[in-house]
Order: sequence, then C-alpha cells, then structure tokens
Amino acid sequence: MSARELLVQLREKGVDVKANGDRLVIDAPRGAITPDLRDALSANKAEILQILTAPPIERVAPKPAPVLVQAPVAAPEPPAVQHEAPSQAPEPEAISSERSSVLEETNQLEVELNRLRTEEEARRAEFETARLAAEHAFNQASHQWRQEQEAAARRRAEQEKLRIEAEARERAAEETRRRIAETELARAEEELKRMRAMEDARRAEVEAQFASAEAARQTELEQARNVEAEQSRIRGEEERRFLEGEARKRAQEDEMRRRAQTRIAAVEEEILRLRLREDARVRSAEEARLLAEETQRRRAEEEARRHAEAEAQRRADEEARLRAEIEAQMRAEAEAKRKVEEEAQKRTEAEARRRAQEEAERLAAEQAQFAAEQEARRRAEDEERRRLEEERRLQAEVEERLRAEEAARARAEEDVRLRAEAEVRQRAELEARIRAEVEAKLRAEEEERQALLEEREQEQYVQRPSERIKPGEFLGGEDSEFQPVSMPEATPVSSATRPDARARAAELQNLASLETEDAFQEITEAFDDPASEVRNAAAQALYDFQEDRAAAFTRALRDSPAERRARIGAAIATSGLADEAINNLTGESRDKTYDAFSLLFLMSKSGEINPLMRAIEAHPSTEVRLAVVKLLALSGQPDVLPAFRRMAVRGTLPPEVRSAVMEAIYQVGSHPGEEQQVS
Repeated sequence: MSARELLVQLREKGVDVKANGDRLVIDAPRGAITPDLRDALSANKAEILQILTAPPIERVAPKPAPVLVQAPVAAPEPPAVQHEAPSQAPEPEAISSERSSVLEETNQLEVELNRLRTEEEARRAEFETARLAAEHAFNQASHQWRQEQEAAARRRAEQEKLRIEAEARERAAEETRRRIAETELARAEEELKRMRAMEDARRAEVEAQFASAEAARQTELEQARNVEAEQSRIRGEEERRFLEGEARKRAQEDEMRRRAQTRIAAVEEEILRLRLREDARVRSAEEARLLAEETQRRRAEEEARRHAEAEAQRRADEEARLRAEIEAQMRAEAEAKRKVEEEAQKRTEAEARRRAQEEAERLAAEQAQFAAEQEARRRAEDEERRRLEEERRLQAEVEERLRAEEAARARAEEDVRLRAEAEVRQRAELEARIRAEVEAKLRAEEEERQALLEEREQEQYVQRPSERIKPGEFLGGEDSEFQPVSMPEATPVSSATRPDARARAAELQNLASLETEDAFQEITEAFDDPASEVRNAAAQALYDFQEDRAAAFTRALRDSPAERRARIGAAIATSGLADEAINNLTGESRDKTYDAFSLLFLMSKSGEINPLMRAIEAHPSTEVRLAVVKLLALSGQPDVLPAFRRMAVRGTLPPEVRSAVMEAIYQVGSHPGEEQQVS
C-alpha cells in the first residue's frame, strides 16, 4: 500500500493526519487505528511527511521525465511498420496541455481549500467568543440574582427578629397590665365581676389581635414564599431557555462544522483523485515512452539486419558459386530470426495492449470506488440525519418524562403533606387520649388511696381512738402535691451495711425482679443514698419493677418527702430514662408513647425540667420538640414560664416550635394561680 492510498483510506475512516516537524499527529475516532494501519503508518512515515509538508505545486506536479518534453528523433521507417508509430507515443503538446490543466485545477482546489479552512477557523473563533460572552453574562446575572436573594433573606430575618422583639415587649406589657389588673381586682372586690368581664373582653381582644397579627404574618410569609417560588420558577425558565439556546447554537455549530469538514474532505478527495489520476497518466506516458524506445530499438536492429542482408547478398552475388550452401543456410537462419523477432514483437504488442486494458480496468475500478464512496457518504449523511431526528425525538420524550415525573413528584409531595397533617391530627388525638387516660388513672389511684386511707383511719380509730390520724397528715398534709398510698409494713434493709456504691447498685437491679413490697420500699429508700450511681440504679430498678412503670413512680413520689421527690426526678434525668422517654414520644408503639409521656410528666411535676428544656432547644425532631412543649405546658410548674420566656426571646428555635412556645407562654400565663388538674 502506497502512502497516498494509505492517506485516502485514513480520510475515509475519519482520521485526520497532520505533520508536526518529524512527527505525525493523528486525530482519530476510538478504534479507527488498527495494528495494520499503525504498521503501515510506521512504514510510510517518511513519504507521508514528504506529502504533508510539500508545497501545493510540488504535491500536484511531479518532475516530468526529459523524454516527455522532447520529440523523439528516429530514422525513416520502412512502409511495413510505419503505421504503428502514431498509436504508441503521445504528443508532447497534448501532455503539456493536460498537465497544465491538471495543475491549474489543483491550484484552484488548493486555494479553495485554504479559503474554506480560513473561513472555518474564523467562524469557530467568532462562535467561541460569542459563547464565552453569553456564558459570562449568564454567570453575572446568576450571581446578581443570588445576591438579591441573600439580601432579601437577610431583610426577612431582620424583620422577623424585630417582630419577635416587639412581640416580646407586647407580651411583657401585657403581663404587667395583667398583674395590675389582678391587684385592682384584689383591692376592689365589689367591682370584681365587672373588672373580670372587662379583663376577659380585653384578653379576647388582645388574643384576636395576636391571632390577626399571626395570620397577617403567615400571609406575608406565604406571599414571600410565593414570590420566591415565582422568582425561582422564572429563573429556572430563564436558565432552561438559555441552556436550550446554547444547545441549539451548539447543534448549529456542529452542523456547520460537519458541513465545512465535508466540503474540505470533498476538496481534499478531489485533489487526491486528481493527483492519483496524474500519477496514473504519468505512469502511462512513461510506459508509452518505454514502448516507443523499444520500437525504435527494434526498428534500428531491423535496419541493421537489412543492411547486413544487403551486404550479404552483395557478397553472395560475388561469391555465389563458392558459398551457395552457406547463403542458403544464412537465408534460412535469417528467416527464422525474422520469424522470432516478429513473434517477439507480437508478444510485446499483446503485452502493451494487456497493460492498457488493465490500466483502463483499474481506472474504471477507481471510478466505481469513487462512486461507491459518494454513495456511502450519502448514506452516512442520511444516517446522521436520521440519528439527529432520533436524538430530537428522544430528547422530546425525555422532556415529556421529566414533566410527568415533576407532576408525579408534586402529587407525591401533596400526598406527603396530607399524610403529615393526618399524622399531626392523629398525634394530637393520641396526646389527648393519653392525657385523659393519665388523668383517669391518677383519679382512680387517688380514689383508691382515699379509700385505703379512710379504711386505715377507721382501723386506727377502732384500735387507738386517742391516737387517730387525721386525713392529710401523711407526708406534707393536704397541700402536698403527691399523696401517699397504702403500703404494707415492711422492714427496710439499710444500705449502710453495703460495701460500696457499685455493689449497692447491683443489688438494686436484683431487687427489681422480686416485685415484692419489701423490694419496692428498699428501692424507694435508695433514692436517699449519697451516691448518684446508686440513685440512678434505683431509678432504673423502679422503671423495671412492674409493667405499669408510671404507676411505680407515682407511688414512689407520693410516699416520699419533698427532698426525696427532687432526688427521684433528678435520677430520672441523669439515669438516661428521660432521654429514652423523650425519643419514645413520637414512636409508633402506643404503649411506649403512653409510658414515656407519663414518666416525663411525673419528672416535670417533681421539679426536674432541664432535660425537657434541652430537648426543646436541641432535639433533631420537630415533633418531639412540640410534644415536650405541650407536656411542660400541662405540668403547670412555676419554673416553666420563665424558661419559656427566655427561650422565646433568644430567637434560636424553628418557627413552628417558637409558635408553640409562645402559645404555651400564653396558656400558662393566663392561669398563673391555677394548677393543671391532671393528678
């Protein structure tokens, strides 16, 4: 395979070959360069570099042979062979004119190729400049839009902070006015009804104002969110249009580039075809020249032979008698030689005709190959056009699928929102049911305790009338928040004899499995132990003492003095039971939720509210935060209201949690002297 044929084959495969000094730079699609082509490139590297680096005229017009520009000079030929000369050697004038036309056509094609390349490079540079400018403008617009959004977010945050501060001031003023009103009510008892009516009306008005302000704020937030969503949508639409425009520009650029490459390839193929045709013509002219030289040589030999024959005839005439036999023999030899030469001439002519026929067949094959290449190129263009149409169709399908997915996602989000609202309602109903159950259970225990107390009083009254215990004298009197329940007499086991705190804690864990009244008394008394490890173990043992965990803690709190109650609440907090219960507030198990709510409620009633406050401020679940806020609002502890006020003024809570805290502040503050009836 020659260097030119190798270049033609590489261009057919879309391979671009360039010269860089003494190296070949190849830009080829994946898999186009096979090992055979790589070996052929290595073998023909020098010729390919010479072809690629040669000037256009040198590449088109090789140096002609001297015999083709001079008319051959031959001796006069006999009439017998004179008619063969015109068909063997082409005229020099025809060769020169044909070569000039080929050179002129090749030069024109080279000029057109250079012009096309220059235009393509200029157009690419212009397109790249426009693309970079558009991309820079788009990036600047995006950056400006982001800055505007950040500024708007900062303004909204500042307005929200000012609103919260104003609301806190209004709440403080309202609290001051409420205390003044309470003082006036105490001072003027005769105007109590009228003042209470006025206060209720004013409170309703303030509540309506707060509600309207909250509704207006929610409306403003909704409007702001709608405006942000609209701006985001418009921005997304602009980005989509920009990207679509860029895609169209890139498609147009690719199409123009492909057309320019097609035109350049066509011109290069035409130049290569002309070069190949010129090479074929040069080879044909060279073969014709060689054939003419061979014919002249044969003619010269024939003329020499004829002269020799004439000389021999003359000598034969002079020596006819002496050399008659020799002359006959020489004539026979000459005849044989002539026949041999004629046969050789015929074979040479047949060989020349065969070569001419092969050359014609080769040219016909090249033309057929060129036609096949044109047909293949046309089919490739049709295939490319069909591929582009298929890509556009697939892109339309993808866009349609994306729109369908967006609609499905919107529907899914709506379903999620509806399910979340349903879950919130179910959780509120569950909390209400749990609260009702807790109240009912506590009332039942209170009734049972009263019945046991009355029964014991009757027994004591019968046995020792003079030492009868009055109702309410157990552990703090009637004002005690937790009332004692009836417990069988048991001999407590003193913890002073235990070797150390760890052993005492391990013994408490063993007592939890006994489920006896003596074990209950010992676990309860362990809360007076000075070691925090023992108190935490007592809380865990009391938690595991019976299936109804809230009842065990309720009994322990009611049978304990105020100091022990505080230690029981602190042990619940430090033993990890409080954190576990907080995490179970929003669980799927109804029993776990009930136990968690009851345990945390009892802990808050004992005065330990720090774990609950930490959960409101830092727990990752918003639902848990809201549940803890409601629980603290129900506890009615005096320390809850100041803690809620500090938390609301701090402004670090999420909006829904902050709203729940503000509602709890109003709920607890509206009944400062009343206790929640949950026990």
